[in-house]
Amino acid sequence: MDPREAILARLLIVAGSVDTSLAKRRNETDVSGSNLPAVILFDGEEVARENDPAGRNALTFRHVDMTPEVQFRLEAKAEDVGTKLNLLRAKLIDAVLADSELLALTINNRSIRYQGSMTATERGRSMEGGIGVAFTFTYLLKPGELAA
Repeated sequence: MDPREAILARLLIVAGSVDTSLAKRRNETDVSGSNLPAVILFDGEEVARENDPAGRNALTFRHVDMTPEVQFRLEAKAEDVGTKLNLLRAKLIDAVLADSELLALTINNRSIRYQGSMTATERGRSMEGGIGVAFTFTYLLKPGELAA
């Protein structure tokens, strides 16, 4: 089983549980209007660590750091949008860092790190706001076992 896909699938479940009124999406960039409020998971990037011993063969296990982003998008009054987004962010951080299923997919059952967040707002008929929250998950890549 590919740990990357397992982590992403579980992360979308955890993110959706923060507020069940949010539509759950994955890798959708054009979400607005009738599709709001929403939580969107972007798969993000991953980088294999360079701590492998010299002379390793291609099938040697590798540590991989993967950094997906969860975005919350909603419409609200201008004075409320920031507060609502910050509450969703706080709930997500608590939920992700304490989720035993996500932790079990990482090295040593503890390799999840909160990386930060970024907000964006724009005016339309009401204020549209979004916050992206990034986490890094470190897992063990086992070539030869990914598609099993």
